[in-house]
Amino acid sequence: MTVQSPFLTDLDTRAAVKGSRDPLGAQSIWTKMGRQVVGNLTTVSTSVRDFTTLLLGYYFATRAAEAGGAESELDVFLKWEQLAAYARGHVNRDWAFRGVERVKKRLGESTNIRLSADSAGQILSNQKTYGLWGLYTVAGRASGLLEGEPTRLTPRALQYVERECLPILKAEKLGDGARIIEILRQPSSRIEIEGRDRQIVRAVARILDKQLRQEERSFYREHLLTGGPADSTNGRQNLLAELFERTKQMDPITPKMMTAFAKEARVRGESGQPLAVQLERIRAAESLLAPVAALFDFVLAQDDITVDQLAAILEKQWGAMVNTIEVEALSALTQEFGNNGRDDGEGERWLCMAKACAAGKYADLVNLLIRQNQEVMLSRGGAPWVTQEKNRLQVRVRDESAVLPRRTELPNLWRHSYFIDSLRTVTAQLQVGTP
Repeated sequence: MTVQSPFLTDLDTRAAVKGSRDPLGAQSIWTKMGRQVVGNLTTVSTSVRDFTTLLLGYYFATRAAEAGGAESELDVFLKWEQLAAYARGHVNRDWAFRGVERVKKRLGESTNIRLSADSAGQILSNQKTYGLWGLYTVAGRASGLLEGEPTRLTPRALQYVERECLPILKAEKLGDGARIIEILRQPSSRIEIEGRDRQIVRAVARILDKQLRQEERSFYREHLLTGGPADSTNGRQNLLAELFERTKQMDPITPKMMTAFAKEARVRGESGQPLAVQLERIRAAESLLAPVAALFDFVLAQDDITVDQLAAILEKQWGAMVNTIEVEALSALTQEFGNNGRDDGEGERWLCMAKACAAGKYADLVNLLIRQNQEVMLSRGGAPWVTQEKNRLQVRVRDESAVLPRRTELPNLWRHSYFIDSLRTVTAQLQVGTP
């Protein structure tokens, strides 16, 4: 069973935790381990077509800056993202982009659409943060598509845009896109989708067609699936993508699936051994992180009960002990579970949680969970979500909807991303015959 965690973007050395989510500090652990097998994608950079929109956004923003004018590169980018969304929705009937609700609403009201970087024109509540500028730029850099400050296309990405995208504009009698840049440079502009600007909209829609062209598949396979020219996984990501291509497996991730992929990697001999080892380490880590995270959610719904009462509930639900925790393998991962910028004993505390859960010492497990949350929140300058007063739990951040997984669900429990789902999704999109 896959349990959905709260919406979180990429977290590693490129994006530190900010805010109060991730109450146990698990994200820094699974991010660190996930980066061993997927070095460039984030949890939200899962659309190949959005990467094309990203590259063209930076291309047009750079050209607009070179032409001069009052509009910032960010404003130009946001307006391009809007134009791309309206073209994809109206012409291609492709609604797989961010901001779809506002785009559908506005297209339903009129085909005379306003492009603007102000709040009224944006297609998201905060397009800079939740659109492609905020969510895809990190992955673009890690994939060898973007570089520098200010951000620019890499030579390979620029070559791709000039070779694969601009000829489509030329074929639609739009030259090198000067008319598009003219529109984007204006503080606010109106595009008549079925009127004077129909040709522009349809040209953009052609570039962003649902069906990827063969040249696109080759380009993005190199940059997205293999991790780009500076692949940080030493080939592990490329092999994992190959395994995804071979199996075409899209069922929810489970520990059993990780075991199967590790076995497939080992079949490759010496070249597959490093990937197999990392997948087995990830499976072991998730054997603890998934049930413990689910338990903490449940704790947030148990205000004003004693630790012993909660331990009795756990014993009834999970039995005398939890035999899915890979304690032996976890004992070799204390470094991965520690050294996360918090207290020195964090790695050992996670191992103690594993041992307590495996042995059915649920009161100890709950106390360790509360301590972990306290240390995590202290490191962020915040207050713990749960405390104890007179041996009773005092829940400050409640989650009344949380349900404790049943014992029979524990063997298939998988909660965290490790960026594996992102790689698998992008791999599927790049398969021949897949829109």
